Amino acid sequence: MKYQKLRVYLSERRIQLGYSQYRVAAELGICHQHYSRIENGRIGKLVSFRTMVKIADVLKMDINELRVKEIEYQNSLD
Repeated sequence: MKYQKLRVYLSERRIQLGYSQYRVAAELGICHQHYSRIENGRIGKLVSFRTMVKIADVLKMDINELRVKEIEYQNSLD
């Protein structure tokens, strides 16, 4: 199995807010396992823009800030 890079910017923000992965997933309307795979990088380039907008809302992040961080993350995968 290929090593996956964590989306540290998501986990750091979630922890900063005192949220669990379960809470974020519930607010997104997805299962905990799916959110966990997003955060831990098992779903690398397959996260839709719509989902990222929802994540920005739940984690109280500016969508442009999240977009920049996601682009940096995607570039680090190559």
